[in-house]
Amino acid sequence: MSEQQNKEINEFLDKNYEFGFTTEIDSDTLPPGINEDVIRIISSKKNEPEFLLNWRLKA
Repeated sequence: MSEQQNKEINEFLDKNYEFGFTTEIDSDTLPPGINEDVIRIISSKKNEPEFLLNWRLKA
């Protein structure tokens, strides 16, 4: 990509969105990878029963 193309792309990306449409979405951020803490957080969010959490932790 040429220097001019990079400049044009960066200028475009730096502009404010002018059309007024927005979507508010709640999201959770978890650290990369999977470990016991991540499994517990996901299970809690899904309101899973204790036996299912234990089954997932053993897997």
